[in-house]
Amino acid sequence: WAQSVPPANITGKAQEVAGVAERRVTQLATKRQAVAARYEGELSAIDRLKQKKKTWNSERELKEKLSAANETATQLRDLDRSLTAARSQLAGSKRVLIAAIDAELTAKPVPARVQVLQRLRASLVPQMKLPSAHRIAIPNFEIDPNADPEDLDAQAAELRQIEAELMRQVTSLDKQSKDLERTAELRRSHDRTIALDRRDDNTPTRNTPPGGNNGVRGLGEASDSPAPSQEDGTGGTSPPPADMGFETEATVVLQDVVDPSTIDTLTSAQRSGDPSKRSKAAAKTRDAVKVKLDQLRAKRSLIEQRAKQLRK
Repeated sequence: WAQSVPPANITGKAQEVAGVAERRVTQLATKRQAVAARYEGELSAIDRLKQKKKTWNSERELKEKLSAANETATQLRDLDRSLTAARSQLAGSKRVLIAAIDAELTAKPVPARVQVLQRLRASLVPQMKLPSAHRIAIPNFEIDPNADPEDLDAQAAELRQIEAELMRQVTSLDKQSKDLERTAELRRSHDRTIALDRRDDNTPTRNTPPGGNNGVRGLGEASDSPAPSQEDGTGGTSPPPADMGFETEATVVLQDVVDPSTIDTLTSAQRSGDPSKRSKAAAKTRDAVKVKLDQLRAKRSLIEQRAKQLRK
């Protein structure tokens, strides 16, 4: 007769598998952070080169920097895919572990083992959930002529809290807009480089430095190695922005803050996947939130002035 495997052994094996999956996620996340930092450095270097006077050497260096940045963008995309798969595997291994724990608890182990299993299960299923995105409600605070100073102070304090939330949204949208615009500019620069290479490839006369190239390419010469192939269907690259889904949260949080057309623009730009459109939509939303923020600040100032007058 085949002997059944003890429940504790099954739990132990499931815990081992989950541990391996968790370490994999940690390793990939750490690696992605390092590659993302390198990518930011490369983009900054490209920005600095564009500010310099154009020379043969600076153009060649810019071309090399663009190629390196595109290679790094490719690495980031690959890491994102690997990280998504690893996180999915980790989630699955945790579900298996929870099922193994429940099965072992059903077998009524000794009290000490029960405590261990319960602690382990609690760590896998946290009681505290992360707060979900909440809509910022904008109150209609008209100054009540019969309100006392304390009531006005409470209204001003509530407005101040809402202002802080709106300011966080402005800062976030501004960062997203700038990051996406830089991504779009990198794509445009890479497209121009490809177009230049193709044009010069069709030119009979090549620019070759005196004495031969000695392994150094002329400005119009194509690279020996092809540029990364993260193409979007137009020959350009689309490096991953910092946050691929910020619009989803913004459309919920800002539903009562900006008009529906702004929300529609944000959603449409997200669906397009075009970093330039997403950047412009984020900037438009940021400006709309700024307008609402200024209105609230002006309203709070009037409320505080009224409270001050009543105290005289």
